[in-house]
Amino acid sequence: MSTEEQKTMSYKKLIVGIIVVAAILAILLIPMIPVSEAYNVTEPYERKCTYVVDDWDLVESWSLSIGFYVQSDVKVRNTDKYGGTFKVVHKLEDIHGLFGTVTDSFFLSAGASHTSTATFDTTMGQDTLGSYSVTAPTITDEQLVTKHRTVYKSIIELLVYG
Repeated sequence: MSTEEQKTMSYKKLIVGIIVVAAILAILLIPMIPVSEAYNVTEPYERKCTYVVDDWDLVESWSLSIGFYVQSDVKVRNTDKYGGTFKVVHKLEDIHGLFGTVTDSFFLSAGASHTSTATFDTTMGQDTLGSYSVTAPTITDEQLVTKHRTVYKSIIELLVYG
């Protein structure tokens, strides 16, 4: 073999060696392995404000100005950390069905209470049955949500960082 042929063989071996090393480095360093990764994100969500009805009274009374009447008192306490506008609907029924409805809206800050009052003009001895409903305000709050995404990592990253 001549010197020229030996040099050509050496160059070919060197080029093949460089290609093999480059291929190994590419396989080790290029991110190509899919890995699931968890991450946390704060997201808004809507919920109803929390509250407690501390007391409800339905009382028949009489006064000079009105005469006979029924009074409905609903005491609502906001137990949430946010305030909002609450709505109380007072209903009064007699033997003929719905006698009357009164709606009351009011703002309650966090921890505050309010007594909603409705007065219904009735007659003496009228048999009545009362009820009420409370509608709490909608609050936009935030919650921490864990999500997953697919990221690509190299073999070296997986070996070093796990």
